[in-house]
Amino acid sequence: MYGNEDYAVMKVLAGKYFIVFLTQIKNLAEYKVNITLKLIRPLIMTLAVGSLWWVLFEVTGRETIGKFSRLSFVIYLLTIRFIAIFSPGGTSITNINEEIRTGNITMRLVRPIHYLLWLFCRNLPIPLVCGVTGVFFVTILSIGLGGPVPRGWLGCCFVFSVLGTILIQYAIYQGIGILSFWIYEVFPLERFYVTVNRILSGELIPLTLFGATAQEILQYLPFACLAFIPGGIFTGIFTAEQAALLVTRQFGWAAVLWIAVIFLYRKGLRKYEAQGG
Repeated sequence: MYGNEDYAVMKVLAGKYFIVFLTQIKNLAEYKVNITLKLIRPLIMTLAVGSLWWVLFEVTGRETIGKFSRLSFVIYLLTIRFIAIFSPGGTSITNINEEIRTGNITMRLVRPIHYLLWLFCRNLPIPLVCGVTGVFFVTILSIGLGGPVPRGWLGCCFVFSVLGTILIQYAIYQGIGILSFWIYEVFPLERFYVTVNRILSGELIPLTLFGATAQEILQYLPFACLAFIPGGIFTGIFTAEQAALLVTRQFGWAAVLWIAVIFLYRKGLRKYEAQGG
């Protein structure tokens, strides 16, 4: 059982992370161009990819492809593009890699904070604001066009699905960054991950277009948690029961990945300290 002093310490530590988060929120005004580009880029990417799929609809003459109609497919593309904004991207890897390579991480370690949690709170605000804004825009657009919008239990599952996506994204990117304890240059790993993720997550090709066996296998991989699952829930291709199961799977992957990241981080710190920092 925790005593009053333990709770007081935990409260102070939690307050520190919250202050880091709020500080970044207050600094949003300084990143107007960055935020604007983050919100415009998904629209451009959707226009580029969506136009190709629109041609496919025209050529085949089909009303639906892989459970998606023309409108729902556009909404799906927009949704997963804006959800992708929640990711810290290469910035997180760059920060970790630079601090480990230069030894500046030592200054972080002597402070009474957990480095990984501090990074999470520092990197989340801008992607969070942009992502929420983007998803809100997609929701309004879909309602206006008479497209799919998750309601009731599906809406609840979608919110938790996005949360699961965020946890998985940050675990993967911080995990790649932590490999800097062993690998001098980790950016090729990031490029490899981004390429594989675009193919296997459903970002370019919805997993419903794969064969039944391949689709079943891909849905069990963490990549599907980053695009296909939240996008599929938003567009209603899953039932409420399926959505609940998929969200549970997302949080399962999030737990596994974060345990692995923390394990690697502790192993890396021991190696770093053994070499004299």
